[in-house]
Amino acid sequence: MKKIQFENAYYIKLGQNGKWESSSIKESKLRIGWIKQNLDDINQGQWDIIREQLSIFIRDQGAVTRDLNALRYICESSSQDVWITFFESKLWWCRVGKPIIYEDKISKYREVNGSWSDKDIHGNVLFINSIPGEISKIQGFRGTACGVKEKQTLYRLINDEPSPEFNAIQDSKEKLIENVVRGIKKLYWKDFETFVDLIFRQSGWRRLSMIGQKMKYADIELKDPITNDQYQVQVKSSANFSDFERYADQFNHQDYRKLYFVVHSPDNKLQNHETDYQDVELVLPKRLSQMAVDLGLVDWLMNKIK
Repeated sequence: MKKIQFENAYYIKLGQNGKWESSSIKESKLRIGWIKQNLDDINQGQWDIIREQLSIFIRDQGAVTRDLNALRYICESSSQDVWITFFESKLWWCRVGKPIIYEDKISKYREVNGSWSDKDIHGNVLFINSIPGEISKIQGFRGTACGVKEKQTLYRLINDEPSPEFNAIQDSKEKLIENVVRGIKKLYWKDFETFVDLIFRQSGWRRLSMIGQKMKYADIELKDPITNDQYQVQVKSSANFSDFERYADQFNHQDYRKLYFVVHSPDNKLQNHETDYQDVELVLPKRLSQMAVDLGLVDWLMNKIK
């Protein structure tokens, strides 16, 4: 996918309290105010005249300058720039089309080149809660438009390029997961059962049975407190493919939503098996390790294998 290059980046607030957000995005427009300004004056760049007009209604000359600059950003921006806004808890971006301001029954506006997008170049939705704070904070800007100072961060965001800091942490996390896999395999079988129980309960599920309670085809029974679905977990220090098949075939899917077959030392056939059981899930060491890291159980593991 070709990278999105841009010279400048700007933020626009699409109407007071976002009243033109939906219209702008659906109709591929940058809707703006300046209702008292003449359309010809704007398109001809009569900035001195417009400044005088703004000064009549705005006493603060600093505010007049900011308002005029915002209008000039909108009018003078080229198709090499990127514009962003926020709508429906997402960041949207676009490029502008011809350098002409139009007007309809709703407002003045500038046409967008193509359409607004709420995705990066790889199709990932740009939800506000998952983008860098230095970008999402811009939505607090009180004016109509402003430049985006953090252009490099926005560039990485639109082009789905992780920051150097992210890459460094990701590399460290992957190494940690590899080491945790080795640590899990050192657990005594009883500690391994406790470890698996902690993983599921740290995920918010409630245990219905005692660990190791004598049940024919499960070591742990759990309940999802949100859906009230019940699950069974079979924990094995070591297992082969035949062991997995036996438990999967005997699983009581009438009373339980799913069986998790958890093993830290599978044989090669089981390690490489792609299960076709819809209600029986095989959980192998790497996934266990990832869950342990994400759920904060690394210290517990370290204490057990020290």
